[in-house]
Amino acid sequence: MNSGDWWWETQDKLPPGATIVPLICGSDETQLTDFSGDQKAWPIYLTIGNIHSSIRNKYSYLAQVVLAFLPRDMNQQVLCEVAKIVLDPLRRFPEGGDINTGALWPYSDGKMRRCWPILASWLADHMEHANLMGVKYNSCPKCQVPNDK
Repeated sequence: MNSGDWWWETQDKLPPGATIVPLICGSDETQLTDFSGDQKAWPIYLTIGNIHSSIRNKYSYLAQVVLAFLPRDMNQQVLCEVAKIVLDPLRRFPEGGDINTGALWPYSDGKMRRCWPILASWLADHMEHANLMGVKYNSCPKCQVPNDK
């Protein structure tokens, strides 16, 4: 999504006049306090790619919303079930819309636009992706090189 190529390739798959709404999710285990047992939370955030990154990435502008808090101690099966519940509404179009026609959404300029929400990316650090994908922390996610090399 960081290039115009992704945007144009995706736009070409939709009808003329379509507005892409790239959904960006992110997660990061967060330390809440050093007091009372080192409490942590694991939030899932949602924002959209139509908002400029300088605004979207600054928490004080409130361009992100918390979708859910994941359970901290879980196996891969539980994580998949929780993710399915949390992300399922993102797969469905609002009332009156579908994958072929999009959905009419009001914009800040007062006009209605035909929009297609698309889950475009999931932002997380390497440790977070390893937790989400259920892979070892010390393995390379891109190659097949043994640990001893």
